Amino acid sequence: MKKAIVRLAYSAAACLPLLLAGCAGWNTPRLEVVAEWNRLSYDLGDAVAEKEYEDKQVYRKVLMQGAKVDSHGNIYVSTARWGGPEIPATLSRLVQKDGKWKLQPFPSKAMNDVANPKGLKAVLGFEIDRNDVMWILDQGHVAGKPSNPGDEKLVGWDLKTGKEVARYEFSDADTDKKCSFLNDVAVDNDAGVVYISDSGIFCEPLKGGILVYDIKSNKAKRVLSAPQWVNNEAYTFKIHGRDVLKPKDGRPNGMKTGADGIALSGDKKTLYWTNLTGNRLLSLPTDLIRNFSATESQISTAVKVETVLPSNTDGMTSDRDNNLYMTALTQNGIMRRDARTGQVSAFVSSDEISWPDTLAWGPDGDLYLVSNHLHLWVDGDMDFDQPQVPNFRIYRVKVGAKPYTAK
Repeated sequence: MKKAIVRLAYSAAACLPLLLAGCAGWNTPRLEVVAEWNRLSYDLGDAVAEKEYEDKQVYRKVLMQGAKVDSHGNIYVSTARWGGPEIPATLSRLVQKDGKWKLQPFPSKAMNDVANPKGLKAVLGFEIDRNDVMWILDQGHVAGKPSNPGDEKLVGWDLKTGKEVARYEFSDADTDKKCSFLNDVAVDNDAGVVYISDSGIFCEPLKGGILVYDIKSNKAKRVLSAPQWVNNEAYTFKIHGRDVLKPKDGRPNGMKTGADGIALSGDKKTLYWTNLTGNRLLSLPTDLIRNFSATESQISTAVKVETVLPSNTDGMTSDRDNNLYMTALTQNGIMRRDARTGQVSAFVSSDEISWPDTLAWGPDGDLYLVSNHLHLWVDGDMDFDQPQVPNFRIYRVKVGAKPYTAK
């Protein structure tokens, strides 16, 4: 299997469902495998702890979800502690050790200590803004258990100074400490606002939502909870022909996930999001939702269905020209929405991509993609020894565009 730069052409199966959306004739971008693992490995600075991690097979409990890149090209990854508290770190920086990529706890081992009351418990979504401030969204839930006071939080970490510059602990009015599943973030440096999606998966019915955090005032508000906009859309899907979740008690066990992928337009005027088990691209004007005096009714009425997508999506982002890039779960790749025409087309796809999770911008206009076989991990069917395709990959696509965070 080649680990260098590979050119991936569309297969007929991947392209056919998107033909009407403009797939035909698209010049497939080139994908580069930046890093890959069959099982995730940590650099803990402690040989005993690292051996214990391997001997106890803790790696079976670790799933990589997100990756972000700073202005110097350093890559950071999230591993929310869905598998349990023994996972060494929930946020890490990639480092080379003995010729292999390792996860080094970031910003420190102490901040990743699950017993630290002020530490990081379960980071899924995070973003690095144009000032190299990392906005870290902590779900708080470890192995699905209700979060403790102060665990669900947003932390601003300045990568230049190595210091914490903001912290907001979500109140009961912001999130439901049993049901909330804080998922992803988008940052507006111009208005000083962070937008947050909540998938609300720990309750039935779901309790999804959209939240807004004002950096200057250090205040947040849950601005949208209307079920028709932030919850499951009764959408079922397959990955490589396989049902996402195994049947339970002999019955279909469809995944249900609300507001997930979230993106801010390059002009900062529009917020987009999708529900994971849904295929509608939804939007709101940002001048309305960052106005904390606006009512839920006003906001709910203003929601717009931009289009019905040819695939559901997990991660999404925008470039400075307002074009949207969205992972396409059923198409094993990325789709792109043209800002001028509104047309959605296949951007890149490969049979080796399985559950394309998050997207991130790097230096020089490169777009990064995480592929993590999430459905296999959730079902307990991940092969950590000799998988047909490495379980976890970070790809890079040379897009040549400015990120949405740019001035």
